[in-house]
Amino acid sequence: FLEMLEKLPHKNLFYFGFIVVFIFIGLSYWQLMRHQEDQLIIESIDSKDNINQISLSQLYDEKNKFEEFTKIQLTENIKDIDLVRTWYLRSRVHNGENGYHLINLYRTNLEEYLLINNGWVPLNEKVDKTSLYKNSFFKGRLLNYDIQGVGQDDIPDSEYLFRIDKSFIESEAGVILPEFYIVLIDDCGSGVECINLEEPYDAPHLSYAFQWAFFALCLTIVVLRRNNLITWRK
Repeated sequence: FLEMLEKLPHKNLFYFGFIVVFIFIGLSYWQLMRHQEDQLIIESIDSKDNINQISLSQLYDEKNKFEEFTKIQLTENIKDIDLVRTWYLRSRVHNGENGYHLINLYRTNLEEYLLINNGWVPLNEKVDKTSLYKNSFFKGRLLNYDIQGVGQDDIPDSEYLFRIDKSFIESEAGVILPEFYIVLIDDCGSGVECINLEEPYDAPHLSYAFQWAFFALCLTIVVLRRNNLITWRK
């Protein structure tokens, strides 16, 4: 085998070409895994379609084992809930248009706090906060908070966020939040577009996986052909 490699007419192309082929195969595998993960998330969302009537106290109770994407409706009286603070979550796209997600912190008369993602608003629109009180209930899905990763850190005393980071918001507002926050799915407020949770997980990862696999196959054929390791029969 080593003797055969030494006799290759284009050894550099062979070695470099197959390094790139393995990179393409790795990218194809990664996209395939992303596709499978997204399908599992979509199935999880679809399987939790029954509305659970719960109180905010139940979200604070660790004995209640709620799952992410559970559809809930809060039983609290809207008159007992006050809007404490609002943030705009940066870099959110809706129907091809840039904007923000409107993040609101609410407090009940029992001094319990709730973080709600009301939905998407365009870049140039500041939402009239009074419109948020027109909701007679909060109906949405439970979501896990974002994990602090690589990227821009959230800035104290700013009305903009880069992520929904539980620790940062608790420190910033001086509150204790329940295990999940809520994304509204209905009656999100005047000028606010409700969020389709399945949309981010409907990316064409499977198509990308086939695309990278095709590139790997084509490059393999070119490398082998240039080194006379395969020939076409006439």
